Amino acid sequence: MDLPAHARINFEQVQSHGEPCRPLDFPSPVVDKGARVNAFVVDLSSGTRSVWSVIHRLDFRAAALNQQANFAPANYTSQFIAYAPTKRLQSAIYGSVWACRVLRRHYGVAADDAARATGVEPGSPEAPIVWETSNELVAIKMIEWSIYHRNRGNLLEDPVKEVAAMQLIGNASPHVLGPIEVLQDSECLYVIMPYCRGGDLFGIVVKFAGESDGDIGMPEPVARYWFRQILKGLQHLQSIGVCHRDLSLENVLVDTNNCLIIDMGMCLCVPYNDPMRPGSVTDASRGTMRRLMKPQGVCGKHNYMSPEIFSNTAAFDGFAIDLWAAGVILYIMLTGFPPYDQATRADQKFDIIVRGDLVRQIRDWGINLSREAGDILQQMLQLDPRDRLTLAEVMSHPWVINEESHPPPPSNPLAYH
Repeated sequence: MDLPAHARINFEQVQSHGEPCRPLDFPSPVVDKGARVNAFVVDLSSGTRSVWSVIHRLDFRAAALNQQANFAPANYTSQFIAYAPTKRLQSAIYGSVWACRVLRRHYGVAADDAARATGVEPGSPEAPIVWETSNELVAIKMIEWSIYHRNRGNLLEDPVKEVAAMQLIGNASPHVLGPIEVLQDSECLYVIMPYCRGGDLFGIVVKFAGESDGDIGMPEPVARYWFRQILKGLQHLQSIGVCHRDLSLENVLVDTNNCLIIDMGMCLCVPYNDPMRPGSVTDASRGTMRRLMKPQGVCGKHNYMSPEIFSNTAAFDGFAIDLWAAGVILYIMLTGFPPYDQATRADQKFDIIVRGDLVRQIRDWGINLSREAGDILQQMLQLDPRDRLTLAEVMSHPWVINEESHPPPPSNPLAYH
């Protein structure tokens, strides 16, 4: 498989090209002014008119600029669009995530009536905007400024940095969730994203484990189907020099038969050697060889954390720690349970894995994996990052390229009403 150099470079090569350094800062985010107001909405399914809580940008011309900057998906247009929060999906550290119906500007009788009710002629620039419903959905992460300022500097996750990272990542990959647009008002920062109807990949693993009474995870062809998509998402992140640092089943969303890596709150911008200024670093777009990063603290979920992040004492390769987490994801998909509790040799299960006895351990639990599945897991979960597979080696591994791959049967989509 012909992959870019970044996917083939191993730990020792990175280590030999310079001293460890701090991660780079992400480019400043582009955030447009928005507002959350009560507005008239025409429900096209029933024909009724009512007042809804609506979020929209204040300068609609900026949408076209965001489209040119590759923040928004290719099918996003700069016409008048608003969003109506419909269902709270989950809480977030700084706020909450909502399913929202996409609204478009209404130009029919209801708009004319609203204009006359305010004493202006229909079509006048001073006429109030009336919206109409569509069948489209988005997800909006609403970050409350009051919570953000209260906790700023006390938590590893920084929602403003996350927005900057998401905009750098963009929507070029179908397997990484990028923003549609980002708005703010005096109360909240609104990160508008595509809506994924299938929940997270963890829920799919739980479903398979439940159907087997907890005895095993997914069939290998199904796990292979999802794992290939995760690898493609990682390939995109690596191509732009981003280390996710919190990859997990919970941070992979499913939309029909497609999965997307989400949650960039802990990601890092990987430094690269600057070819124009020897001894200096730059980003992946202008750099030559990535550099190791100095310890950045213990972060992420313990069940997915690599040993070098858990110990937080040595320089690390951002790509290697993401591949470790991907190996844990595959382990859980195939077995139905995590491989260890903490990434330390004091954890007996972890110690057995890094000693090279992963396959025997799984067989002792009555789970029979193919030889290729056991091999890729063992090679991804190596204690020393020098011994782990690179992304290119993972993507060309016999288990990954096996032609037997198929999606799971369709599940009931998450309701948003």
